[in-house]
Amino acid sequence: MGSRTPDDARMDGGKRLDWEKIELVSIPEDEKKGEPEPILAGLVAKPSDLHDAFLSDIPHLAEAQAAHASVVETAGRGVEAHFAEVHSIQTADVAIANLGGFREGDALVIPLSGAIHERVQLEMGEQGDGKTLRLNAEGNGGVSFTRTFTLPPGTELARAGWRGSELILDLVRN
Repeated sequence: MGSRTPDDARMDGGKRLDWEKIELVSIPEDEKKGEPEPILAGLVAKPSDLHDAFLSDIPHLAEAQAAHASVVETAGRGVEAHFAEVHSIQTADVAIANLGGFREGDALVIPLSGAIHERVQLEMGEQGDGKTLRLNAEGNGGVSFTRTFTLPPGTELARAGWRGSELILDLVRN
């Protein structure tokens, strides 16, 4: 019962993910699972997440990638397209940290002030043993964005919903 759109992520040898829409529920303001903690801080941060965060915050990286793509366009068009597509799917920690989000116990919190609640859509697709989420959000003034990210290994989405202007993703371990 998933939906397909032209910009579906391709995974596993070119197969498209079937996206299933997740219902966003209302979560009471006083329901917090713990103290907010930054995702990429301290000694518990995984090296791969720190590396992804570093790469996503290099101002000239996009220029270097564009120059590189133009040089290898004729020789490696298919390879570069596949790499860009796979690289665009980040881990949940990196994607949410880039949006200013944080953890609250087992929940991931995404601050989306200015987002129109009725125009925020969360979809889930399965890839092997892992789950991939796609967040589409539209805000005031027509500003919109899409983020695709994988849930941490061994976790599932138990509930997703609004707590004021924050989108809460409650995770459970398998």
